Amino acid sequence: MNLIRVLIIGLLVWLVYRMIRAALNKPRRQGPTKPAALSTDMVRCQHCGIHIPRDEALQQGDAFYCSPEHREQDQGE
Repeated sequence: MNLIRVLIIGLLVWLVYRMIRAALNKPRRQGPTKPAALSTDMVRCQHCGIHIPRDEALQQGDAFYCSPEHREQDQGE
């Protein structure tokens, strides 16, 4: 009778150990993340038409430019 109790307790301890080990080794899922390029607002250069991130663009009034040279060339016309 004591041998059966020891075996049952041993089995329960082993099952709990396996469950804890499996939970610790399970890779944690993270929510989907947006790539940086997709989360940035893009604007079009008034001079050449290339699209660039808004935070890297040069703004003159309502127009955006990709470089100081294009801003100057567009202002000269």
